[in-house]
Amino acid sequence: MAILLCFFCAANAQVNDPEQEIQDIIESQFENLPEDYDLTGIVEVLGNLRKRPLDLNNASAEDLGQIFFLSPLQISNLLLHIKENGKLADLLELQTINGFDLKTIQSLLPFVSLKANLNLEKINFKNLSQFGSHDFIIRLAQTLEKQKGFTDLPGNRYLGSPEKMQFRYKFQLADVFAANLTMDKDAGEQIFDKRVDFISGNMSFYKLGRIKKLVIGDYNLQFGQGLTLWTGFSFGKSPEVTSVAKKDLGLRRYSSTNEFSFLRGASATVNVLGNIFLTPFVSFRKLDANQSVDGVGNMVQATINQTGLHRTKTELENRNSLSQQIFGAVAEYKTSNLNIGLVGYRTIFGNGFITQSAVYDSYSFTGKTLTNIGLHYNYSLKNFYLFGEGSKSLKSGTA
Repeated sequence: MAILLCFFCAANAQVNDPEQEIQDIIESQFENLPEDYDLTGIVEVLGNLRKRPLDLNNASAEDLGQIFFLSPLQISNLLLHIKENGKLADLLELQTINGFDLKTIQSLLPFVSLKANLNLEKINFKNLSQFGSHDFIIRLAQTLEKQKGFTDLPGNRYLGSPEKMQFRYKFQLADVFAANLTMDKDAGEQIFDKRVDFISGNMSFYKLGRIKKLVIGDYNLQFGQGLTLWTGFSFGKSPEVTSVAKKDLGLRRYSSTNEFSFLRGASATVNVLGNIFLTPFVSFRKLDANQSVDGVGNMVQATINQTGLHRTKTELENRNSLSQQIFGAVAEYKTSNLNIGLVGYRTIFGNGFITQSAVYDSYSFTGKTLTNIGLHYNYSLKNFYLFGEGSKSLKSGTA
């Protein structure tokens, strides 16, 4: 016990700068991130938890899933421990839970507590003004050396200015309401009609009776292992066995500057009955795509551009050229150690896709509509964590 107490005291005696703590934790997990992973979401979540630590005794699996370095098995073991032994009396108990090593606990301590946070059930002017928090971030960057794209390259010259500009605003009212606004201009892009190239925003409502969360604007959906429905980034595979499975976080508000991997419209997660949850969603947006005309004069698509860059004449011609409509729903049955979900949705594009000549494109999607269905599950039992997913694209392939 003396060793445990010394560890706990040492971890709390070091009063570190909150931003440095977050940076150190992210760096320790950096090798598990995709090369182009946008860290904005991680920094935002950890920053919120640094201000309002998560009460472990009342946290759900979804709440714990926000903490990116916790694996699904660790989350399941923690919830099972509390269910079987009662609420944690001290954070030292974490060391008695399977899967929680000292490194994980030390990283976790700044973001969790055993005290209940301020519980606000209503959104009114008094609560908004008294308990709401505001965050502003403005960034301006420019490469000093003249980049190749700003030289006179035939057809490929950047038409905009060399500055990269970014503005973020976030408002948070405890765990009942949040609003985000993000504006971004990449180097080489123009400013259109006195506004930047990319604007994203949303409003999120929580704890509205049976409606557990509602997002209006830009959002992400992450279910199962990503075979059927997954927008946004996910972590790479870690050397640790407990981190092999993806953490499906369901409906999440979007706050990244990535201009491709999100949905735009509205979605909600509703507790239909007991352990049954339904997440309907609808999205309307325009994508960047390479257009051409087929033999009968119809506009068709060859590829979708995912970079979000609009610097050259060609990139500007492809900007917002393809409309996309998505609607569907996810039904889930959830308990503390079991999650079974059924996904179904339909995608409608403004123009049809054509088959490319390359061999590796021979099985690519063609046409204007696409219907996907999938079934996923995860189940934990002590030190065992089982998960899987099957997916089917109607009139096409199976995964």
